Amino acid sequence: MVDIDNTVRVMVIAGCLLNALYAKEGPAVNRRDQIILIGAMCLTLIADIFMILLGMNIIGVLFFCMVQTVHNYRFTNKGRVISQAVAGVFAFLVAQLVGLSLLFSLGAAYGMFLLFSVTGAFMAYHKYPAPNNLMIVLGMLLFMACDIFVGLYNLHFEPLQSPAAREFIQRGIWLFYFPSQAILSSTARKLKDYKEDDDNNKLPRPPKARRH
Repeated sequence: MVDIDNTVRVMVIAGCLLNALYAKEGPAVNRRDQIILIGAMCLTLIADIFMILLGMNIIGVLFFCMVQTVHNYRFTNKGRVISQAVAGVFAFLVAQLVGLSLLFSLGAAYGMFLLFSVTGAFMAYHKYPAPNNLMIVLGMLLFMACDIFVGLYNLHFEPLQSPAAREFIQRGIWLFYFPSQAILSSTARKLKDYKEDDDNNKLPRPPKARRH
């Protein structure tokens, strides 16, 4: 039986992918930046299909690790992506050594991938024009807030197991997740705010007053 709520959630993310494809005003930085963002949104949609519709959480987390890798690559460089991968593998191995399950170990690895991409968003602040730079930082912070709620939802802690607590956490996940994807999917294109400013700057300046 089809779960209507989950289907709608995935459709929202598909809409965010379409939003990333829209660039009528042109790219904010360059076409390469836009293609990388589209790649991240494609991986996000695939991850959600596995996790939300198919219930295959392990594969979903692996795809979300790739999502954060692509975001980090967009914001920084290959060297930092390599550091991100090393940190993620290290976190996974430590989690396995202490006896965590495969899913929780992948979650620990994902936490490292997420940390690198969020800090990368701050590092890339001056790479993007306003308001894209602010939107990137805000979008990644909301993404992180969503994942914190996901972690709380899967944490086996007695006070968090009550129906009211779980309902609150579940609502919090989507409250942060949808805006994060909507905002991030808009950050590669030139926005009207500064396009209009550029047009205004091109207006002829009044002639300087002559001294007599």
